[in-house]
Amino acid sequence: MAIELDKRRLRSYEIKEKKKKKIKVFVVIFIILIVSIVAVFALKFILQKNYSGYQVINTMKREDSTSAKYISYQGGVLRYSRDGAMAMDAAGNMLWNGTYQMKNPIVDISRKFVAIADRGYRTVEIFDGEGGVNTVKVLNPIIDVRIANQGVIAVLMEGKETNYIYLYDKEGNVLADKRTVASTNGFPIDIALSEDGRKLVTSYVAINSGEVQCKLTFYNFGKVGESYVDKMTGAFDYGKTIIANIEFVDNDTICAFGDDKFSIYSMKEIPKLVHEESVSSEIKSILYSSQYMGFVLKNPEGEQKYKVVLYDFKGTKVLDKDMNYNYENIYLSGNQIIMYTNLEWIIWETNGNEVLRYTFDKNVNYILPGTGEHKFIIINDENMEEVQLAEE
Repeated sequence: MAIELDKRRLRSYEIKEKKKKKIKVFVVIFIILIVSIVAVFALKFILQKNYSGYQVINTMKREDSTSAKYISYQGGVLRYSRDGAMAMDAAGNMLWNGTYQMKNPIVDISRKFVAIADRGYRTVEIFDGEGGVNTVKVLNPIIDVRIANQGVIAVLMEGKETNYIYLYDKEGNVLADKRTVASTNGFPIDIALSEDGRKLVTSYVAINSGEVQCKLTFYNFGKVGESYVDKMTGAFDYGKTIIANIEFVDNDTICAFGDDKFSIYSMKEIPKLVHEESVSSEIKSILYSSQYMGFVLKNPEGEQKYKVVLYDFKGTKVLDKDMNYNYENIYLSGNQIIMYTNLEWIIWETNGNEVLRYTFDKNVNYILPGTGEHKFIIINDENMEEVQLAEE
């Protein structure tokens, strides 16, 4: 009996010890969970900074005419006009420059390479970002130009009844050409060139039996494309939807912006539709970067005038927020949405949090991204300033 009693006591003791261990494990897990939640909120608080204005780091007096245009380039700016272009770092120091004579210059940039074409005329200047420049003379009036990371350009040209797309290397040698007949294929409205210069997407609009028909066509000029007729690896019909803007947001991802829908394609070699979605409201602006794409939509039935929507490249909506701000310029930069007029500047994070609302005391022409997330280049009629956001 004594032995059996001892066994019962031992079992009871073991059960109690197991319960104690379970309670300890539960307490430890609970503490870890609480600490993790606190850490996440603390990190959000640290990262979610609000700004009261900015500090000027460098100032350069403008010596160009107010007709010159500025565009973001390699953390600095590219200034261009009818008679030449100059690249500068954020402090205003010249990186390179070049002269030309054009009546209607248009620009495309890919990393350090720059293409400047004379729209409606027949000249393209290719700048290599290191002071070198090549002039390409084309056979027909230029509609548009795109440039790749190594200086390959795609030039869209118009003829009387035929449209042309030519690919040139940075020395001006023809790499490929495509010709389309307007009566059969329609009219080109946009082109996009991949970062490596091997893939091209075109948007054409035709009138068939009195109805508008839009089509996207995909070309591959690499080895894979050699297995396809005319190197065309895919085509997608959009019917009455007009795809006015197509962009390679990275080397293998294409965003197609239509007037009532958008599409996201992946194209390592052959195009594949990743996501497509209708847009029910009128589009005011399109947005895209290497991380997101989206729209500013008019919101006539809402309490506020506009709605900002952003998507990742899988088609997942990451932002849907109303706003009333009557911006004149808007763009995506990193994890920020930059909006401004000539007198006001607003910055949202891509989660919709407003982190800056600032009013200028003089007219501003440009606000461009600088060398870091919190640095910008502000250009007015008198100066170019490199600035850094100042925390509240």
